[in-house]
Amino acid sequence: MRRWTAVAALVLLVLEAGVSAVVALVVGKAADYQHMSLAGVPTSAMAASAYVGFGLIALFLLLVAALLLRVAVRDVVPTKVERIVLILAAVLHGLLAAVLLALSGVWVFVPLAVTLTLLVLILFIPSDGTQQPPVREPSPGGPAAPAAPAA
Repeated sequence: MRRWTAVAALVLLVLEAGVSAVVALVVGKAADYQHMSLAGVPTSAMAASAYVGFGLIALFLLLVAALLLRVAVRDVVPTKVERIVLILAAVLHGLLAAVLLALSGVWVFVPLAVTLTLLVLILFIPSDGTQQPPVREPSPGGPAAPAAPAA
């Protein structure tokens, strides 16, 4: 189950990285062409910050996708560092989902919520070789009586 969950999350993350790159181009060009400025910041700086910001998000999503590719190919439990990166990605998706639900509506929120669910699910799927805690069989005569205190 971990393999298919990782593949599904990987596909969604690659798509989100592509969308983030397209949004970077659109927002950067819009800021540049409309001569948008905030508190005297030059237009070129506004466009560059849009390119860099969305570009970093896209690179982070591709990094997480690469980690998920490793998990999917090898069908292994994520390492400690990979778990931290997956938790960071889940937090990012939670924040983006909340903001986009407020600003854009449900149809933009749903893909981010599904990706968030898959990332969290990967963290909680137990490995196939995990030791289950031993189940104590009740004794045939019923529960054992507690030992008497020593006098």
